[in-house]
Amino acid sequence: MSYFIDRIAKHIFEEQIPLEHLTIVLPSQRAKKYLQRALFKAYGKPIFSPNIITMNRWVQELSPLPIIEPTRALFKLYDTHLKVDTEEPQTLDEFFKWGKTLLSDFDEMDRYLIDSKDLFRNLANIKDIENWSFNSEEELTEGQHRFMRFWDLLADYHQHFNEKLKKDGECYMGMAYRNLAENIDLAFEKDKEVQFIFAGFNALSPAEISIMKQLKNMGRGEIFVDADEYYLNDKNHEAGIFIRDLFSELKVKELPFVVNKIGTEKKEINIINCAQPTGQAKVSATILHDEIPHQELSETLLLLADEKLIVPVMKNIPKNVEQTNITLGLPLKNTAIKSWVDMLFTVQEHFQQFNSKQIYHKDFVRFIKHPFITGFCDKTELQAITDIEQKILSKNWTFIYPKQLALGERLSKLIELFFTPWKTTEKEYSLTQIRSLNQSIYEGLNNDDNAIERSILYHFDRSLVKLESVLAEFTPDLRLGTFKSLFNQHWVNESIAYYGNPLDGLQVMGLLETRLIDFKNMIVVGLNDGSMPPTNAIQTIIPMDLRRYHNLPTPREKQGLFAHHFYRLLHQVENCWITYSSADRDLGGVDEPSRYIMQLQLELSRVNPLIAFNTSDYTISNEEEESEGLIIPKTEAVLSRMDDYFGRRTSASAMKTALRCPLDFYYKYLLGFGEEDKVEEEIEASTFGDFIHKTLETLYEDFAQLDSEGNKKEHHKSLAAIDIDNMIQKQGAVMKQHFYEFFNLEANQNLEGKNYLSLEIAQHLTERFLQKEKKSLKEHKGHLFIVGLEMELKTTLNLNIHGEEKEVNFIGFIDRIDDFEGKKRIIDYKSGKCTENDVKLTKISSKAKTEEDVVFEFIKKLKSSKYVFQMLVYNMLFHEKFKEYPDKVGIISMVNLNDGPFYLDNQMTETTEELMDLFEKALTQIVSDLYDVEVDFEHDVKSLYCDYCEE
Repeated sequence: MSYFIDRIAKHIFEEQIPLEHLTIVLPSQRAKKYLQRALFKAYGKPIFSPNIITMNRWVQELSPLPIIEPTRALFKLYDTHLKVDTEEPQTLDEFFKWGKTLLSDFDEMDRYLIDSKDLFRNLANIKDIENWSFNSEEELTEGQHRFMRFWDLLADYHQHFNEKLKKDGECYMGMAYRNLAENIDLAFEKDKEVQFIFAGFNALSPAEISIMKQLKNMGRGEIFVDADEYYLNDKNHEAGIFIRDLFSELKVKELPFVVNKIGTEKKEINIINCAQPTGQAKVSATILHDEIPHQELSETLLLLADEKLIVPVMKNIPKNVEQTNITLGLPLKNTAIKSWVDMLFTVQEHFQQFNSKQIYHKDFVRFIKHPFITGFCDKTELQAITDIEQKILSKNWTFIYPKQLALGERLSKLIELFFTPWKTTEKEYSLTQIRSLNQSIYEGLNNDDNAIERSILYHFDRSLVKLESVLAEFTPDLRLGTFKSLFNQHWVNESIAYYGNPLDGLQVMGLLETRLIDFKNMIVVGLNDGSMPPTNAIQTIIPMDLRRYHNLPTPREKQGLFAHHFYRLLHQVENCWITYSSADRDLGGVDEPSRYIMQLQLELSRVNPLIAFNTSDYTISNEEEESEGLIIPKTEAVLSRMDDYFGRRTSASAMKTALRCPLDFYYKYLLGFGEEDKVEEEIEASTFGDFIHKTLETLYEDFAQLDSEGNKKEHHKSLAAIDIDNMIQKQGAVMKQHFYEFFNLEANQNLEGKNYLSLEIAQHLTERFLQKEKKSLKEHKGHLFIVGLEMELKTTLNLNIHGEEKEVNFIGFIDRIDDFEGKKRIIDYKSGKCTENDVKLTKISSKAKTEEDVVFEFIKKLKSSKYVFQMLVYNMLFHEKFKEYPDKVGIISMVNLNDGPFYLDNQMTETTEELMDLFEKALTQIVSDLYDVEVDFEHDVKSLYCDYCEE
């Protein structure tokens, strides 16, 4: 089999071209080692390699002027803009929106040897026509005039910018190409006897064609094309468009080394539709394991048509593939540095947004969980991070003071560098800070365990050195957003090269890396529309019709470029497997097969009957048996856990949950699966009520006879209407203090959005409550005695459960116990609505004949009633503490304040003692049901699904 590179080497050997005077120009650096190996085989002995170089590098070396770095060129273009547009000069932020595109167009104009004056004149004429009105009396608007001015100035931008570069002794890449095309003698300055070979080029600009044509006409250059007659002779086939143009420009009918293989040789092409994108990685692994002989792996290409699939593909390469060489760069933007940079700027944006030097909690959590930080920390530091994270959750620190973080010297240094506000007028200071931060992490990472992370940071820092130089030269005044854009463009195109032997083993490549290289077997992964050919738009200010008129590239040419890259891989391939994903095909998404697949099936199959096409489907099995309701049997371990739970503590809400849904009780209380802990940034319903509770507790605490543990206080007093007046004056400040403590805010920070509205509403509801309290005191002309606030009360029940005594410990926190008009009251504040039905116990029906029937019906009432169960538990706790039952137990709703208080309405028994005796029997039955081993924990179908038992 004669591969393209082998034919180049054979030609050089047979023609005995002096290697010391030979320069071989290639479109890709990747093919260099393949060509050197081919030369060694052709000569049959070690030789000195000719000069093998890429086109860009060759032109750069021949340029008498240094090539200006893109960001430096952008700032110089901005200086040009300020001098040219003296009427309405734009800020740097505004200029950046179009300056980079204009630079790209300037570069293209030189590569395509375009007369700039002619192009800009045509462009201005087009814009004149677009803004021309048939109504001569209608003048152009101010916006249209400004628009026209911009197009009129483009020619001046180009002229003055080029003059500035010439004065400074610099040029951009397109200018270097034009310069070489117009001064071909530059190619012979170092070696008068040099010979050139240009091999494997596809899309060539007029400047490149001019350079090759001149050298060819001088007898000093040869041009070899890597093409096949199948698409070259078909004038409608996009893969051959550029090579046909090259023939026309060179005025030749043929060039070496056109082959005729796609349309004549036997090939097998397998097309595999994968239902899931990641299924393609599984398919490629199966092919490598089952279909390709081990001795042919070095002649096998795994082509990533969609390079985002590199991680799943690499993870699934089977063990029988001993050597795998990834010959595509890993873009930095696909590594952890992307999230690192995003965090850096997000932190600074939050400093500006919140007008504070405090650390926003989400920024800090993202920081401590970043791979750079987890790789940097030792075990002690990781434990300290875990502890501080728990502290943030428990104290609900929305904002964190740096001094609150005791994380050791090494971590504290990183935190200081990462979370120090940048000086907005000193960008060098920002870069110095960022580079110091990266250097500290680089030095702290273990070289063996974090080699990739160290390499990422090294390449990232190298790109920042260039930016430092540019900012030092131009010292621009940039907003944070503009600095971020400028910063990102310096590193976003950097990549880390995977190093390995590209000659042996399986080759994993992207499409651009395959140029000039041929393979016997090929697996193409991710050949979907949008990934191949790519659908990225061309960024330009020149309209497409004008681009076509001046032969500048359009999307059609770009697609032709990729078509050739793909089709040339079919020259030598004997076995080809192509996968694509159809995940969103029915939804009209991007997961459609590439048009290359359709072209192969519909067009190539007609031309070459020796090509066998096989199609198949692959799906990762995700079928599950029809899920039945989740059931947890009551094993010895479960019963033991229940003993432990009731022995420690239970509550009214836990027992009410057990009534509503036993499976929910199992998950939440026996296993401890509560809601995920998180910092509240916006007041949730439960927390909203807590603020009112805490504010009332603060206001009333001087009047309470007992502390929260039930001990008598030395100083307390009765409550009168005048005291309520004082509370009304103080409540706003007290409430605000609780809000600020909850969010860990500084005094100069303001609550915003929903939290501000929540504060206003909470203050309003609290004031309404106090006004109602004041009115009640006045109407009854009495004093209110506060017995206790937020009191923690406990009681222990010894229940006979299936013949065995079980200890059940209840605990509850009662908002308020008071003495009003000689009546002991339990008061519970609710931020939600309460009605009379929520606190009512209706009479037992006449159907309940036995005590068992009565208890069963009572339990049903407890289950359906919203607050009765809680009120009865409070009665029980009160009795344990004070050896008597309260006269009243009630709910005060902050929503319908004027309708309450809502006191427990017992229509079931004659006395409270009878009711509480019945309640203990009901509790015994509820706990007995929980211990019944014949009844598993399962979801109550009449209840709402919780997060754990939802089907």
